[in-house]
Amino acid sequence: MQKALITGASSGIGLELAKIMAAHGHDLILVARDLDRLKQVKTAIVRKYNVDVTIEKKDLSLPEAAKELHQKFKNKNIEILVNNAGIGLKGDFFGDDLAKDQTMAYLNMNSLMNLTYYFGGDFLKMKKGKILNVASIVAFFPGPKQPVYYATKAFVRSFSRALAYNMRDSGVTVTALHPGVTKTNFFKTAEAGKFDKGASPKDVALLGYKAMMAGKIEVTHGLWNRFLTNVFVRITPYRLQPLIVDKSSEV
Repeated sequence: MQKALITGASSGIGLELAKIMAAHGHDLILVARDLDRLKQVKTAIVRKYNVDVTIEKKDLSLPEAAKELHQKFKNKNIEILVNNAGIGLKGDFFGDDLAKDQTMAYLNMNSLMNLTYYFGGDFLKMKKGKILNVASIVAFFPGPKQPVYYATKAFVRSFSRALAYNMRDSGVTVTALHPGVTKTNFFKTAEAGKFDKGASPKDVALLGYKAMMAGKIEVTHGLWNRFLTNVFVRITPYRLQPLIVDKSSEV
């Protein structure tokens, strides 16, 4: 079974993806900043599933982190890359600390891009591999309360779709996963409230895993979210979208 490297694997969707992939027999390399939490995750997975689990503490918001990660694991027969690590930040941009926005932008975009370049390049040479990029339904909209975060997810969606097209005959697939509001620590970390509501991260992760294994280009979790991203965004004038998003508690 293919070995997977998962970033942001200590909690939320990344953790659920790790458990789902372990249940399907994938050996794992789990990456996150919280080493103690990673050790707990490894112990729990190894105890329950007959797979090999390697953990790596890494802050992917640092410029050299992606390259260092690739140098360490490039010869470990990885065939699946899950770019799940990401953060959000609530604010109107000019009221934010620019350094925090820059860190978020680097983690959500540059780090994902770099890891895709390094490991995806290996996959192209092998003529096989799968990449799952965790984006969001906010990739489809402007976000007045989180303008930089929304923009980073729009980048992930566009980047993933373009690469999926470019590599369509290579044996390598790229899938973008679009969760809506999900019960993770994301909203608490972003100081955006309502982090105790939303979809089950397990359900979101399972949808993403199935889509990735099937080679789908993108998938959105939830019927309402699919309506928002497939219908609402098409019929609503672009001038009204920021106003509606700004007043909405769900997007």
